[in-house]
Amino acid sequence: MNRMATTRAAGRAAALSLGVICLGAAGAAADGIRVSTMGNCSIALVDRDNQLNPYDFGRNPAYLVYDFEDSWIRLALQLSESQGDLKRPYDPSLLNDGFAAFAGRKRLSDRQATAGSFRYERIWQREQHRSLELDQYNDPFYLTDLTSGDITHWGPVMAADYSLRLSDRVSVGLGFDYEISTGLKDYYTRPEIVHNYARGNFGLLLSPREAWRLGFIVRPMRLQNRTSFEKTDEGFDNIIYRYSGDGIYEIRSFSSYSLREISRGTELGVQNFVSSGPVTVGAQFSYLFADNSIRYNVTTPEETGYWEEEAYDARLLARYVPRGLPLVLGVSARSLDQSGWAKRPRFEDVLLYENPMHLRSVGAGASYAYEPLHLVVSAEYVMNSWDITANDFGAHSFRNRTFTQNVGRLGVEYDAYQVFAVRGGVEVTDYLADRWLKLPVNTDRYRFTAGASYQWHWWQIEAEVLYARNVTDDAGYEDLQRRDLGGVLWFTRLER
Repeated sequence: MNRMATTRAAGRAAALSLGVICLGAAGAAADGIRVSTMGNCSIALVDRDNQLNPYDFGRNPAYLVYDFEDSWIRLALQLSESQGDLKRPYDPSLLNDGFAAFAGRKRLSDRQATAGSFRYERIWQREQHRSLELDQYNDPFYLTDLTSGDITHWGPVMAADYSLRLSDRVSVGLGFDYEISTGLKDYYTRPEIVHNYARGNFGLLLSPREAWRLGFIVRPMRLQNRTSFEKTDEGFDNIIYRYSGDGIYEIRSFSSYSLREISRGTELGVQNFVSSGPVTVGAQFSYLFADNSIRYNVTTPEETGYWEEEAYDARLLARYVPRGLPLVLGVSARSLDQSGWAKRPRFEDVLLYENPMHLRSVGAGASYAYEPLHLVVSAEYVMNSWDITANDFGAHSFRNRTFTQNVGRLGVEYDAYQVFAVRGGVEVTDYLADRWLKLPVNTDRYRFTAGASYQWHWWQIEAEVLYARNVTDDAGYEDLQRRDLGGVLWFTRLER
């Protein structure tokens, strides 16, 4: 099923997601709309975009030729808004996101299949306090001025996957993600922010036996954010603050200037999927290494910061379908160990920042289809144990937080005659996880969704509306909150 229309894990929308780790708390933008509308239930809810296979559970492009029901083409529209003061210091007070997207899937032959998507997006960071970058929290190095203003980013996002079955036991696949955008701040110092991201996606799939599949994935990536300043229309010089961590900064005055962040990395993944009667088990292990070099001036680059990141991530999902019952039971587990550290090249023997993070997660869910009432009910619970450290040696700030995050999800769907369906869902997250530990400790999120779908001949129309609220009861922050609103509309044309 097509997961590319909203692949944002390393893209600009992820960069603007307020850095909050919710493990699936985001809404479906142009993909997986049924799962999103039903409370983000994914452990036991079987859906065309949520199968337990190497493509839906890991996006191995080699499996695309098997993960196929019908060819289709889709138009998707989305508008969303996030507003409130329960945020980190440099997050925008109001964030608007909207896009129009096209996506499609086509079987080229019995041995080949392809899928692709294109969307044009506008991200509007309103009341942006001092921040002068697309993502102020991707590393400890950042720029500010003394003003607040709006920054608007425009640009396309593209993705494609191709799969070729070489034999009954071997298939290969390749794909890419690419996005580019330009952002402009409407107030002094009026920087231009150019974002460019590219990632390859190469997959191999082996089937030693009919019910056993082994997958291998390689994903090289490159990300560049360039922030440029020119002399103001009033003829004044620009004055900015160049931070290395929260405690070390330089004040720079200039007529024109530029900052360039270049991040390169590689992700390696191994997948194992086994089916035995009513039981299907999928597992994936991935390793990620990336570094980020911060350089000033394009003509004579001067490296002023270096950030390195490494992650080991293991995920497991298993489903059991009892014979003769319209019931699906599922369990999930995850182990994530991620670390990051920063130095300044001029003081390479001194560690500036370190940020290790550890997650242990277990979950269970059930989905039941009560056919006499045309009703599907899905519920799940996930318990995440977090251990996050953020040590800023330059600011003499040493923070550590160990806590348990509870996530509960419930989704309901009424399907009338396989033509019309209405859906609703709720998701409650107790303790949002912020990697940089700059949100109030006890921040909770309540997410509510509703939607409907209608099928007419070869056309299918689907819609979702979302409302979410973040609140906290930490002392001194009780009056702060953040509210999200969103809507998604799909038009899909099936080809059989």
